[in-house]
Amino acid sequence: MSTNSKLQRFPKSKLWNPETQKTVDGLRAYIHREPQPTISKIQQDSIKGRPLSDDFHCFQDVLPEPGDDVQNLLLQTIDDVQKIEYQRPVLAPVTVEWVGKRGRQGAQSETVSRDILPWASLSEDTKTNLTILHVHGGAFFQGSPEAYRPTTSQLAVGTGGRVVSVKYRLAPQYPFPAGLLDVFVCYLSLLYPHPRSTHQPISPSTIVFAGDSSGANLLYALLQTIQLTKQHSPISFHSHIVEFPLPLPAGLASVSFAGDTLNSLPSYELNRVNDLYLDIPWSHPSYPACQLWPTKPPRSQVYAATSAYAHPFISPALAHECRGMPPMWFAVGEEQFIDASRAVARRVAQQGVQVDWVQFEAMPHCFAALPGLNTSWQAKACMEKWAAFCKACVEPENVDRPKVRAVKMEFSGGMEKGMDLEEDESTVSLPLPDVEQRIHTRIEQDEDEFRINWERKLAAKL
Repeated sequence: MSTNSKLQRFPKSKLWNPETQKTVDGLRAYIHREPQPTISKIQQDSIKGRPLSDDFHCFQDVLPEPGDDVQNLLLQTIDDVQKIEYQRPVLAPVTVEWVGKRGRQGAQSETVSRDILPWASLSEDTKTNLTILHVHGGAFFQGSPEAYRPTTSQLAVGTGGRVVSVKYRLAPQYPFPAGLLDVFVCYLSLLYPHPRSTHQPISPSTIVFAGDSSGANLLYALLQTIQLTKQHSPISFHSHIVEFPLPLPAGLASVSFAGDTLNSLPSYELNRVNDLYLDIPWSHPSYPACQLWPTKPPRSQVYAATSAYAHPFISPALAHECRGMPPMWFAVGEEQFIDASRAVARRVAQQGVQVDWVQFEAMPHCFAALPGLNTSWQAKACMEKWAAFCKACVEPENVDRPKVRAVKMEFSGGMEKGMDLEEDESTVSLPLPDVEQRIHTRIEQDEDEFRINWERKLAAKL
């Protein structure tokens, strides 16, 4: 089917103005272009860097390989929650990128360096002690800190703080839990830096987690890891003896949180009208093959074996225990992932966690970062609210926030109105046990569909 034919059958929101419709049509045409690019090509294109002006500090650091203790801790925690099929990750150094707004104009950007001077200069220019630990999205197989500089630089400007972004290992070549291990190493390195690190120890009360889509998924998995290791015995990390429980960060701020990536819930169909990523057949045997995909042996999901999606570290909508977690901020479009995002927000709110929910009417997944939509008033409002929440987390005495606050930003006019987190007209609000059941059912269906499709392909070759 041609790209134009595909676009003709895509639904269109009645709320979009002509400019938004034109932008969405262009994005859909690019995503669904023919011939479809390979997974390798998509990944290569997605990690390309975007330059920052000399108004910003921007330098990278390489965190040393963490050692067996951290890896064994993470893998034991995964297994204690639920035994699943996964590949033990190889220990590796982790690259991070620091971004901050300069206090003086016209200076030259730092190069990649382990020298202490870039960190000292960055710290001198920041207006607050806030450190944002940023994890990019990209369906677990796309993106990089360099590609996300438009986001990290806006957060740096909006907060006056510094942003550290993790260059975690990408699937499918590095499946779960390699990326999670890298993010865990970054957080530990902020708290307990290597003796040759570019920075000093950073207080967890000044750290806020921030990410979009699959990046938010990884950060929520990290929060679960911290919660579930409270009774663990001390471990060795970069010449430190790390005691437990590990301290939690001051907050988690997410955009288009990916709480279920198997498209199990009603919003996947009901909100197609507002979204972009419609029916991309990565898992189908006919999808163009490359050195990365399909894997050997083949699997249906890029990030992990389909059966592994029953684990709450991969599907956060299945996570039960979240008492004591830090305040959370959710910004979402009326997108296909919204049901799972709301399931996570509802669960944590029911267990006493402070929740801020901002829903942007008729907007697609990750709209604030999409070309053409990133200049919309919705994107600007999203970035402003994102930065404001991060600042409030480390300056709680300045903010009197209700335990649960949920608002909808109307598409026309930008009016903000209160809404009920438990009920919303944009989709079907399911009881949380029904959410879980649908995800488990979808896992079984996905495995069956994948097996049948591959059996047909093999039979056709005979």
